[in-house]
Amino acid sequence: MFREEIEMTLECAVKVRKHLVRLLEGNSNSELEAQLQYVNSLIMEADSMQSKVLAA
Repeated sequence: MFREEIEMTLECAVKVRKHLVRLLEGNSNSELEAQLQYVNSLIMEADSMQSKVLAA
């Protein structure tokens, strides 16, 4: 079950990242850029957790 939760988190975070990137195209918005950085860090953390789960 934990593996499924990680996969769902990754899927959602990637969708949010795509949406934020679209919103930022041609615009400069520091709040959205900060949110994008946060989402990117969530993706990296979830990816790392997924690798650890798969290795176990």
